[in-house]
Amino acid sequence: MTSPDAYVLCLRWLTTRARSEADLRRRLKQRGCGDKDSEQALQRCRELGYIDDPRFATERASQLMRQGRAVGPRLIMELKKEGLSEALATQAQQQCHEQHDERALLAELVDRRYARLDFSALEDREKRRIVNYLQRRGFPLAMILDHLKDKERQID
Repeated sequence: MTSPDAYVLCLRWLTTRARSEADLRRRLKQRGCGDKDSEQALQRCRELGYIDDPRFATERASQLMRQGRAVGPRLIMELKKEGLSEALATQAQQQCHEQHDERALLAELVDRRYARLDFSALEDREKRRIVNYLQRRGFPLAMILDHLKDKERQID
């Protein structure tokens, strides 16, 4: 059985979305590509500008924040899952923190997810559920509680 062409596989994966070098390396290994072939393919992709981990980290962090899927420590954790180093993930998180207002992102997420909800009529259990959901996305507890109190006051 011949091993698959590592460069062709990298190109195929990179056409669907940007990926980190570590992610590509892991995928190539899973497909049975040799270390030498993998390194050559990754080197070629780096030379052509197809792989750029700092750019990928910033773009991915921005995307996760805009979608309301991750901010703060959760964002760093998600970037590390993508195969990025702690330093690169932290740097990307700091850059995106300057570009995006976390309070505005929280407000957008709450408005999108809980558009029809009357916050003044919620029971404690439902409030806890909402707070836990937002905390899992990395929003600070104080910010969440402030926002929810503001939502309750708006309705009164």
